[in-house]
Amino acid sequence: MSQDLSATGQSTMNCQCGIATRIFIGFTPTNVVRRFYKCSKPNGYKCDYWKWVDDPLHPRVANFIHDLKKENDNLHREKKALETGMVILKVFGIDIEENCECLDEINVSKSEQVVVDNEEGCCQ
Repeated sequence: MSQDLSATGQSTMNCQCGIATRIFIGFTPTNVVRRFYKCSKPNGYKCDYWKWVDDPLHPRVANFIHDLKKENDNLHREKKALETGMVILKVFGIDIEENCECLDEINVSKSEQVVVDNEEGCCQ
């Protein structure tokens, strides 16, 4: 997977087609955030030209960045799922804040009952 960085103002090179290349960023585990030049023609029409812009990262650094990116992607998916759930709840007219306050009251009353039960057990 890669990301196009053509508009960053980096110096360009010409590919085998004779046109200016584009700069992309690799997101593979071994070449995470490593930039490379690639033919700018659309798929099916481009030549096979590509060349690294950056030196390779140390494997530990590359693995660390890759793991951080995966965790970030997972968090974004989880956030999206939670936002979708919130929308569904609002569509059905469920007020989340009101329910949370109600749950807090229930939890407080249950914890008070536990304390009372413990005191009764000690006195016997």
